[in-house]
Amino acid sequence: MSEEIQEWPRSTRWIHVGFALVVTFLLFSELDMKAIWKKVGELPFRHLLFHAHMWVGMFATLVILAFWLEIVRIKKLRSHLFPYNGEYLENICTDIKGLADRRLPPSGMRGGLPGMVHGFGLLAVTGMAILGFVMFFLIPNYGVAAPIGIYQIPKKLHDFLSSFVWLYWWGHIAMAALHTIKSPAVLRVFRP
Repeated sequence: MSEEIQEWPRSTRWIHVGFALVVTFLLFSELDMKAIWKKVGELPFRHLLFHAHMWVGMFATLVILAFWLEIVRIKKLRSHLFPYNGEYLENICTDIKGLADRRLPPSGMRGGLPGMVHGFGLLAVTGMAILGFVMFFLIPNYGVAAPIGIYQIPKKLHDFLSSFVWLYWWGHIAMAALHTIKSPAVLRVFRP
């Protein structure tokens, strides 16, 4: 296993903060929002959540696009998130063996099991963003009228992926907390 751990680039740290904030808002806003065309008996707050979810979702698409541009630009980041060859793949096996011995993988851009899980989370969130982007344009007048019939296809897929994003979100928080207890240096990813 490679012991060289590279620090996160400053631009990636900023994008990570934005990514964490928008995904968290979108997940929690979705819990109690109702579409504005379902007006009967709904509280105005739910309509506000619906609009906020749509517009923050469009902003999230830009944040995710910026993240993908970082991945294309920085080879080490790409190898971290998609560690499917060479030393990065070896790190996955080493990390799994380490977990069996109750050792957490080291932090940083080194690929391995954390990188692979980050990559899966990014793919799930990217799928949700693409589907949300499509849904945005299938709702007439920015959400004040019922969407056209084909809307149900991306909506069902969006809802399906949201389960994976929730699992990823809770797992990510739990593992970050566990790593922070072991080594507070993990929080360097949030340092600008």
